[in-house]
Amino acid sequence: MFGIVFSIPVAFVMSMSYCALLAKVVSRFEPLRRFLYIASLCVLALFLIELIMLVSIGAVRSRAVVGPGFYVAHLALFFLGTPALANTLVLRVRTGPLGKWYVAGVLCTVFAVFLVLLQYGVSEALYGVDGTNGPYS
Repeated sequence: MFGIVFSIPVAFVMSMSYCALLAKVVSRFEPLRRFLYIASLCVLALFLIELIMLVSIGAVRSRAVVGPGFYVAHLALFFLGTPALANTLVLRVRTGPLGKWYVAGVLCTVFAVFLVLLQYGVSEALYGVDGTNGPYS
């Protein structure tokens, strides 16, 4: 419980810092901006596919269908998800109110907390609460 609660201020500080860096530095370099934007759309599309799998068939069955690479992909999307959302919000060509770095930072914080909760759910479903009594522990 403490890990979840303490992840919120950390997610807030890191999201705000990353969004400010994107707005002030990265957005000035067009090739880098375009590359990060397209790569981030791909990451978010993969996350959407994972989320659909988790909602429709669950974590255990998703792991059974995909294989051992499922958890590796899940962890990669866990770590890349929040920066990908920040990239797509801040580095868009037409930025609206959501493209302001401080608004994007708040949205990324909420998304990061969702990712933390999802990570706990998937890990507990696959490996059990203490890591020893799940179907894949």
